[in-house]
Amino acid sequence: MSTYTVIGGGIAGASIAYHLAKTGNSVTVYDRYDKGQATTASAGIICPWVSQRRNKKWYRLVQEGARYYPDFIQELEETTGQFTGYKRNGAICLFKDERIQQLAYERISAKQDGSPEMGDVYKLTKAEVKEMHPHLTDCYPAVFVEGGGQIRGESLLSALKEGISLHGGKWIQQAIKPEEAEGTVIYAAGAWAGEYYQTPLVRHQRAELLHLKLDDAYQSKETPVVMGLGPMYIVGTDHNQFAIGTTHEDTEDFSIAPSEENQQYLHHEAMRYFPETTIQDQFMAVGLRPFTRDSLPYIGWTADHIFSVNGLGSTGLTAGPVIGREVAAYLTDKETVLNLEDYAYL
Repeated sequence: MSTYTVIGGGIAGASIAYHLAKTGNSVTVYDRYDKGQATTASAGIICPWVSQRRNKKWYRLVQEGARYYPDFIQELEETTGQFTGYKRNGAICLFKDERIQQLAYERISAKQDGSPEMGDVYKLTKAEVKEMHPHLTDCYPAVFVEGGGQIRGESLLSALKEGISLHGGKWIQQAIKPEEAEGTVIYAAGAWAGEYYQTPLVRHQRAELLHLKLDDAYQSKETPVVMGLGPMYIVGTDHNQFAIGTTHEDTEDFSIAPSEENQQYLHHEAMRYFPETTIQDQFMAVGLRPFTRDSLPYIGWTADHIFSVNGLGSTGLTAGPVIGREVAAYLTDKETVLNLEDYAYL
């Protein structure tokens, strides 16, 4: 049995701690509960196959993350008895017109051979979009990805915390300096990592989501994730309730006060996608997303006893669980599925 101290209780730190604890290691997580933690503010979309990013190392990571999710969630929920909010209701990807829809269908469906977990992929007419998601506008055709899903970041963290405890680990709500920690240190402090180390260099974006409620007569039903035009997306959160986002702002500030301007912008976007109903704003969620070089997560040693994980960005909830599995295997000299040297680029 080895001793590990995890600094940072976001999705990366919590998942690594869980996977280390369940294999019998001594694990303690220290988390300050900084406001603005990206994991709890995120919409939690699990659908990496629709991305147009060309970075192969990043895609291998999120592809494996999505593949791991169903088994990971089943084990975690059975172990803890807690619901994580994970759903595989599919993803509706909207496009401006039929020409772009066709190009997107060809690009997305070409990934099926390497990712059978994404399920069926097919085109939807405007009328079929409306039938599948009655609240949604019928102005755009779409591509449907059967395996798309969503997760509640806050619920997932709660289940991981319980799982760590059940496997003998500890979770302490306080700060700790890396040099004061026992054993091997996993440094996963997210946007706040620069307080102790500048390697890897971490920057962050301020991202805002609008949570809203629709006042309409449609009978509530489980709806797919919606990938809108550009960077916009919509996820269902409750009965006739949704979150729409997101805004992106590069910043060195750690303020999480919601922006009235961004709220108005997101409300206007919501009116575009939900044109047939009255929209009631509920609240704004603000998260600070950490990024490292080339927007590729860093996973590797930064000192003799410091193993750093950071820069998960906007796909942290997709990649976090599998990073936990892979880092735990690597640190305990077990075989990994991913080559972690791809992410230790210092």
